[in-house]
Amino acid sequence: MDIKDMCEKSEKIRELYHKLEMSLHGSKWSVEEDALAFLTDAGLVGRLTMAQQLR
Repeated sequence: MDIKDMCEKSEKIRELYHKLEMSLHGSKWSVEEDALAFLTDAGLVGRLTMAQQLR
């Protein structure tokens, strides 16, 4: 998969999330909400990794 394919796939996924956000909240998430969600997910992955390593 090249960068163009990844970008297209990412845009399709984001479009589906926008539809879900609209149906649940009546609006799309803002850039700030997307950033916070990303940081939360990254933090959870880090914690899971540390737990797996018994840290």
